[in-house]
Amino acid sequence: MKAVKMHRGIALIEVADPLLLAEIENDARLQPVLGERLSDRCIAAQPQAVPDILARLRTLGHMPRIAE
Repeated sequence: MKAVKMHRGIALIEVADPLLLAEIENDARLQPVLGERLSDRCIAAQPQAVPDILARLRTLGHMPRIAE
């Protein structure tokens, strides 16, 4: 049986392309606020850093969307 992890108080970054997630993980400005990679298209992030993450993704030419 596979172990299940529960997370509280995190933000999730989910992308359509796994290569984009690798780009995000390798960005030196984002690395301090990123957490564990949860799948090939999803990574945890610090919720208080969401505004900074959004700004950085826009600077990199991405168009992030927020889902509550």
